Amino acid sequence: MAIRNARRGGVIAAGVTLGILIPPSAPMILYAIVSDASIGALFLAGILPGLMLAIMFSIYCMWNGGTREHTSWSGWGAVMLALRKSIWAVLTPPIIMGGIYAGVFTASEAAAAGCLYALLVAALAYRTLTPRMIWDCAYATMRTSMMVSMIIVGAAMFGHAISIIRLPVGVTEAVAALGLSLLASFLVVMALIFLMGMFFESIAIILITTPILLPTIHALDIDLVWYGVLLMINLELAMITPPVGLNLFVIKGITDAPRVPQPPTGLATDLRACRTALAKPPRVTGCLG
Repeated sequence: MAIRNARRGGVIAAGVTLGILIPPSAPMILYAIVSDASIGALFLAGILPGLMLAIMFSIYCMWNGGTREHTSWSGWGAVMLALRKSIWAVLTPPIIMGGIYAGVFTASEAAAAGCLYALLVAALAYRTLTPRMIWDCAYATMRTSMMVSMIIVGAAMFGHAISIIRLPVGVTEAVAALGLSLLASFLVVMALIFLMGMFFESIAIILITTPILLPTIHALDIDLVWYGVLLMINLELAMITPPVGLNLFVIKGITDAPRVPQPPTGLATDLRACRTALAKPPRVTGCLG
């Protein structure tokens, strides 16, 4: 029973990682700020790989679910009832992303539009909005905004410091001296980021590696949007890879499981397969910037 519950928690932990790839994505926004890449292009480029991974995860779960104990299906009636109850919340991402791509509002204005929509849904559709909820949301938003602001300030100071000691230039010269091809150089970079992901949190990886690797990325003529999507997939692997595996500990804390969830090897393999499939400069994403 404990092993089965650990595997269920691992499936959830692996599925949650898709949140940083399928827009809207906070790590994508942070990467765009640090690298000066297009937020809209990153969001658009992350949709297809995110859907690919979602389909691969679903196929894996359906394939393995048939050989294990499972509860009976509740039927289409229960599905429609759940959909009817959640339809207003489910419409939030399409409204936000549709507004961005239709040019109704910018990526920054989309946050305000999403907030207004959520308030209207809570007040009119679900009728659960209270002054206390508004206060708690405002307080949590203030704390998160201050945290992100301090992170960005720290990243700017870090970027200035490494520029003074010419670290990015040294990394670029070292990569050029190796004489590797574009694909080989990029795979080395991805391997290093994956190893860092075994010990560091995803935001720390973005803030540490991006300022250092940015001159090398430009020197190798690598598209920033393409690199950003592969970076997000690498971070997804980092979030379910021991010894840190942040998502695994989060699921353990929420479910009070007796052991840290085990991400199924098939899901991790799906992530690596998608990363490998994208490890070729695409023609489409190169036009999005």
